[in-house]
Amino acid sequence: MKNNLEDNNILKIHEEGSLERNNISNITEISENDKLDSNKTYYEKDIANKEFGFCSNCNKAQTEENWCLYCNSEVFQNDFNNWKSGNEYINKFIQDAQLNARNSNEVIEWINYTHLKNVRYIAQGGFSTIYGANWLNGSIDCWNYDKKRWNRITQKDGIRVILKSLNDSSNIHEDFLSELKNHLKFLYSAINNYSNFVKIYGITQDPNTLNYMIVLKEMPMGDLRSNLMIKKWNPNDKFYNLYEITSSLSALHKCNLVHGDLHSGNILFKDIFTAYISDFGLSKPANQSINYGTIYGVLPYIAPEVLRGKPYTKASDIYSLGIIMWEFTSGSPAFNDRPHDFNLSLDICKGLRPKIIEATEFDYVELMKRCWDADPDKRPTADELAEIFDVLSTKFIIKMKDEERKSPLPEISKTALNHPLSCYASRNFDYSAKLNEILSQEEMSSKLMITEKNNHNEIVLKNCKISSTILDINQEKNS
Repeated sequence: MKNNLEDNNILKIHEEGSLERNNISNITEISENDKLDSNKTYYEKDIANKEFGFCSNCNKAQTEENWCLYCNSEVFQNDFNNWKSGNEYINKFIQDAQLNARNSNEVIEWINYTHLKNVRYIAQGGFSTIYGANWLNGSIDCWNYDKKRWNRITQKDGIRVILKSLNDSSNIHEDFLSELKNHLKFLYSAINNYSNFVKIYGITQDPNTLNYMIVLKEMPMGDLRSNLMIKKWNPNDKFYNLYEITSSLSALHKCNLVHGDLHSGNILFKDIFTAYISDFGLSKPANQSINYGTIYGVLPYIAPEVLRGKPYTKASDIYSLGIIMWEFTSGSPAFNDRPHDFNLSLDICKGLRPKIIEATEFDYVELMKRCWDADPDKRPTADELAEIFDVLSTKFIIKMKDEERKSPLPEISKTALNHPLSCYASRNFDYSAKLNEILSQEEMSSKLMITEKNNHNEIVLKNCKISSTILDINQEKNS
């Protein structure tokens, strides 16, 4: 195959996940000095050091085993005229992703809806509807130079996927691609740091509603909330799961994104040992603020400063993680015994947190409290948490025989009963103005009380000094 793309300018993926015009040869033609660049991520260092070998077709350094960025970019480009999504923004998004795919995990395809079978409804979300399906073609693995086609990973009945149908997306425009763009930025960052990620296979369109659908890898074990009641959760699994979660959150934060809706329903499990962060619908640049009073999420996980109208930040993600940490120890969702209403939001702003479960490890409790501290500046970073959980998972490791690791999941106890007015679906809140009014009045009253107390103490102190002076004078007269 002739590398016509070698001298062309195409999109290059940078460390932080941003996209910038650059020469494709810069990706793998790296100087010795660059090899020593401490700012490079693990994956980028492996590419720079040519750890993946060389392409059998063009003899250039590969960016993954059996993956040549140069040759595959040309294959993708030559196929651009053979598919169309019906939307110019989606076409451009998919094309850019394909031209820059350094490995099969970064490939996004336009998936014909006719290749999806056994489509079944799963759940309704705030801005989307979730379906399951079987994708007959399967995902791209590598290019077969002999057969001149893609080798694909599939099964007899296709691979099981999740379809996320975006509500009212038939006339989708560039703004609606924010979730996909943010997911892709996170994907690059996660791969760069060898963190877990939920793979996006591609995009399709429902022929009935004309809504566009994101096609995602299925996580067989479901979300954390569905698995909270597993008894005797292995301590090492808990710490290692949290290491994986915080490592992924760190990758998200490293590309300057905040999640904005982190809760146990967005933590997915491939199996009991492997955790992933999902749902980047609300993710946004960390320096992009929200409109005052615009709050969206699951109430127990929303940081108090966000409830009061401040922007979502990396620190507010950490607060949400603190609540998730508590759920790992409790076996039940946070604040499931009361209505999720204004009164709960007020109590959270006043310092209410879930009750610590007896016998929880001391180190774990202290870390959890730091995560949900009322002061965002006192919360740890995702990087710091990943390092700590890495240590804790080793400290509390429990060696198990291979047959025990392969045994069925532990017995599931009775599902925790939630208050009928609790709600664990993401939704809009408009509490900030009323919260600030009440809390500001209370803070003002508290300051007045402190001032009055201080004034009283000063008066008492002055009176004491006067009395002492009079006493001294009388003593001098008597002497």
